[in-house]
Amino acid sequence: MKSNARVVVIGGGIGGVSTLYHLTQEGWSDVVLVERDELTSGSTWHAAAQVTQFGSNQTMVALKRHSIDLYRELASDPEYPINYHITGGMRLAYTPTQVDVYQHYIGMAAGVGVDLEFIDADEVENRHPLIRTHELVGAWWDPLDGDIDPAQLVFALARRARKADAEIYRFNPVEAITRKPNGEFIVHTKNGSICCEMIVNASGYRVNEVGSMLGVSHPVVSMEHMYF
Repeated sequence: MKSNARVVVIGGGIGGVSTLYHLTQEGWSDVVLVERDELTSGSTWHAAAQVTQFGSNQTMVALKRHSIDLYRELASDPEYPINYHITGGMRLAYTPTQVDVYQHYIGMAAGVGVDLEFIDADEVENRHPLIRTHELVGAWWDPLDGDIDPAQLVFALARRARKADAEIYRFNPVEAITRKPNGEFIVHTKNGSICCEMIVNASGYRVNEVGSMLGVSHPVVSMEHMYF
């Protein structure tokens, strides 16, 4: 295990591994990730993993479109394909106000090169005959809505990050973090310590366990969900 790195990412879920991968895409090779258990073993592996272009602002829409383009590339990789299904999806509108809101979002998305469509009730029924349309005005249609296997996605990104010289240390929980006088950090783990310039806290629902090591509190609350 390295004793020095430019960046230490803490957490091996989709947030942490995606951060590690994208750092390598920006030319940062001296980066490592530490995970207390196996990759995706927190909440990532059982995420709903719906993929959509919907967003409340252009930044989010563009970010999601970037993700979709990346997922398509990963799914077509003959060396390590992943399960990614593009099905298309609708958001139904029953009132004129909902239509206005959807038209606003469609126009906003067009400003960053993302093509969405508003379809009337007849076309909704044509595309999805099981939907009751007698009170429906129409729907926002996103042709790239779909779903992805979240665990496969993480391992595919981890594979590419490793190929770009990033390192991942699994089964290696962080036990403490200290700050040096020069501003650098020392991340103390079960298997040794790593001195670094920057830390990315991507520990998901354990974010405050890591944050407390530096006296930082994050406004995050874990919620229990039901699975069917």
